[in-house]
Amino acid sequence: MPYTLSEVVVLFFTYSVVGWLWETFYCSIKDRHFAYRGFLFGPYCPVYGFAVTTILISTYEVQNNLIMLFIVGLVVSTIFEYVASLFLEKTFHMKLWDYSHLWGNLQGRVAPVISLFWGIGVVVLVRFIQPFIQRVINWEEMRTHGFLALIVAVAMGTDTVLTIISVEHFHTTTQMWEKRVVAFQERLRGRIEQALPEEKPVLVQRLHSWRTDFLEHLEDRPAYHLSWNQRRFVKSFPQMKMLDAKRFNKIKEDLLNKQ
Repeated sequence: MPYTLSEVVVLFFTYSVVGWLWETFYCSIKDRHFAYRGFLFGPYCPVYGFAVTTILISTYEVQNNLIMLFIVGLVVSTIFEYVASLFLEKTFHMKLWDYSHLWGNLQGRVAPVISLFWGIGVVVLVRFIQPFIQRVINWEEMRTHGFLALIVAVAMGTDTVLTIISVEHFHTTTQMWEKRVVAFQERLRGRIEQALPEEKPVLVQRLHSWRTDFLEHLEDRPAYHLSWNQRRFVKSFPQMKMLDAKRFNKIKEDLLNKQ
């Protein structure tokens, strides 16, 4: 392998932080408010760390061939994005991005225009950014002898465990909201069945526009509030969809506004 284990860990951490800075800066500008990006609690996005580290290792032998660097980078990054999307969906029942509106997309996970962007990005990364980053890491390795890598592994490992627990709790919370909405709809259906003919049109309309009616009658109790990290998930990933809580997807933005 072209890099030592400690170099891989530090590379992973470095590009995770760089990715977090980029996403936070870009999304804060786009949304016109500070957006704390990232899946973990800390200021880093591991998906960037994993992706860049994998790309650097897989393209090491073709770094001097611009065309091959572009092709290998495009293929590796596309595969990585597809696998990452599938992992999040199957493990956490989440869909954080959706390219279904783009031409040639595959299950909304990857799309040609996005892959083209990744291919160009890999060329810029490997040829212009990585040489500087590598010099910094070489300097760090000579002085810490891998100790920084150990600290990074422990810190991010702990963060990952805490985040998994938090995400599982978030999933449980979305299921609770799903049940609340279903119960609300069932009560309305029961009233429709027992209502007088002149009352039914109004109740049917309330059922049709259940979202507004549900939120208006929402009890103001702490148990009904989303936690800080759950609100961060919703804010950071506006396209996020819970695959087994479709009704929650429709009211998640409204829940933020009520807290």
